Amino acid sequence: MRSLVAASLALCALTAASPAAADCYDSDCRDARAKAWEKPRFEGAFGLLAGGYSVGPVSGAAIGMHLDGGVRAGKVALLGEYDFLSHGQSSYDHEAPIRGVMHRLGANVRYSIAAFGGRDVPIRGDFWLEGGVGNQLVQWHGGGELSRRDLAFGAGGQMTVRIGRDKPNYVGFYYAFRGLAARDPAKNENVPPMCAGPCDTPTGPSPWDMGAFFNFGVVFSR
Repeated sequence: MRSLVAASLALCALTAASPAAADCYDSDCRDARAKAWEKPRFEGAFGLLAGGYSVGPVSGAAIGMHLDGGVRAGKVALLGEYDFLSHGQSSYDHEAPIRGVMHRLGANVRYSIAAFGGRDVPIRGDFWLEGGVGNQLVQWHGGGELSRRDLAFGAGGQMTVRIGRDKPNYVGFYYAFRGLAARDPAKNENVPPMCAGPCDTPTGPSPWDMGAFFNFGVVFSR
């Protein structure tokens, strides 16, 4: 949180120090600033992931980094991403915890369902939803690898500051909830219905492994 506050103050200072952002405020200038946000441009981001993740019977906390980059045009962004996670069982709960790392490549479509600012002020806020697909490579510390495809989904918010007028740059920060869903490698389709806890209707185990993460970081574009 301290890092995010410091980043916000720095962005505000940059905005205040930029004469191009305050050179005019008539309707023509406001229209030009609004149109500048709609033009296609490169956008990239670097952030951190923290949450929980499971691979079959192995589940536990996961933490790592997130990189993405692609093209944004107005409310729509097409992004490729790379995630690196350290995950596995906790040593507090297991005498010989199973741990590993995951490399993930994916592609996402992000759409801003609400946007504000950017016309009278050089700051824009977006609330967005995203969805995509990816491929995971899980490497266990004790040996062995697992490759599988997944589905990604998420929701988040982003604040972006426009710096400059003729050839503007954009910087900001974002925060998001992200989820991953992948097929359980244990292939539980043939397991008979059962009750893992108190229940009145036995069912088969879920064929899906899930991951849930909080994702936050900095974003830049030009």
